[in-house]
Amino acid sequence: MTVFIKNMSEFKKFLQDPSYNSMSTLIFITFFLFIGALLPGVNWFSLGDFSLEMVNFFHTVMIPFVFLLLIYSSELLSLHPFEKKMVNLSTYPILFLTFLGLIFFYPSYTQNLDYIIQAMRDVWMLILALMFFISLLMFPFKEKDKFRKIWGAYFLIFVGTISVGIASIMGMIYEYGSLFSFSSIPWFNNYVTGWGGLETFLGNIITSHSHQMLPALMAGIVALASISFGYEKLPLMKRSIVNIGLLIAIIGVISMSYIYFISSFGTYAIPSIFIVPGTYGMNALALDDSHTSLIGFGALISIIGLYYALSLKRPEKLLQALEMYVWIATMAVMIVIGYSIEFNETYYGFGASGSPPNGGPGYLYDMAFTDGHLLYAFFLMPLLAGIILVFIHFIKSHEFLKNIATLFAVAGITIGGLGVLIYTMTLSWYIEAIGLGLVIVSILFMTLPFTETITGRIRHSLQQDK
Repeated sequence: MTVFIKNMSEFKKFLQDPSYNSMSTLIFITFFLFIGALLPGVNWFSLGDFSLEMVNFFHTVMIPFVFLLLIYSSELLSLHPFEKKMVNLSTYPILFLTFLGLIFFYPSYTQNLDYIIQAMRDVWMLILALMFFISLLMFPFKEKDKFRKIWGAYFLIFVGTISVGIASIMGMIYEYGSLFSFSSIPWFNNYVTGWGGLETFLGNIITSHSHQMLPALMAGIVALASISFGYEKLPLMKRSIVNIGLLIAIIGVISMSYIYFISSFGTYAIPSIFIVPGTYGMNALALDDSHTSLIGFGALISIIGLYYALSLKRPEKLLQALEMYVWIATMAVMIVIGYSIEFNETYYGFGASGSPPNGGPGYLYDMAFTDGHLLYAFFLMPLLAGIILVFIHFIKSHEFLKNIATLFAVAGITIGGLGVLIYTMTLSWYIEAIGLGLVIVSILFMTLPFTETITGRIRHSLQQDK
């Protein structure tokens, strides 16, 4: 009986241990990154937006990733014990529901069950996000001194959490509307009709969901990185530089979220700015893109101060520098290539060949960039950035693996970014595929130490039982 009680106690500790749960979530993510291309209908390199199968695979990886960030953020900020307990205890249910959501997605006879399973998972995640948000509200009162020093990172996490939550609800509303319409909710159905009808509303809200979710999540990662690097210990001037960058990102998150909200739950049409004369209004920058870019520009300014917060230990310093390189590379792809296309839409067009204002002859290259930048800047780069932070936090040894992971990541980021450019110019995706493959291998190397560390703990526990 004593042994049983002891084992139960150990099992409870296991379920509530953030390092165990981070390991399980990372293994889940890494496994599906490696087998993703083998799943039915999942084609990583297909011109244009992701297919439905690719979207389902994307969520299979990214929802556990958001959950991983919840575990890490709760631990990093030392939030309320109840919130941390609930998040950690949710690890295996969230992973299991996500796995079932992938399996039941394919057979036609299980689609209704799939909707229910994925809805359960999404609502569960939303409840956890709400608990996280409430704990965040308590943080300034619990940690007054620390709050005064990291106010920029705190408020960026705060507004980022709200923005991610709104984007999540948008996605859930879209799913409900596309499956069942809103006819069973008369008052809301009347509003949808006033906003342009069901098809227009669903198109607007899914655009806002996808365009808002990842920038808000990436903003949160930048804030978490700042705290992880210990920027509150910097001298006032250097810490202020970081906070100024984070403040710019905060403005970007708020303005971006407002634009996407009123363009979904309203009739606001997002305009273009800096229109090039004589191009039928095609060569211009979309207003929402300028606001999402503020998040990246804020991150780049923060790097100036964060450079002085890098660790004195070489492996950690390289990983921290890698984290900042991810931000720089992502901005290079989004701004250098993305803006170049926006100011040359008379050539790249709107997804159909023709002559302005109906389209441009280079529309296929625009579709290549759509696919290429989604894979790079909206998928693997934020994934890598978040995993680096978790890796640094939980793994204190394994210098060799840290160096190898950094080497593969740098090569993958560089080759992948160049590959997006080549894909956009030639429609050849092979270079980007090589780069993204190297990034996935680097994530594998970051996952391995977790398995070794946890295996060691289990072995030690078994020896104690003997």
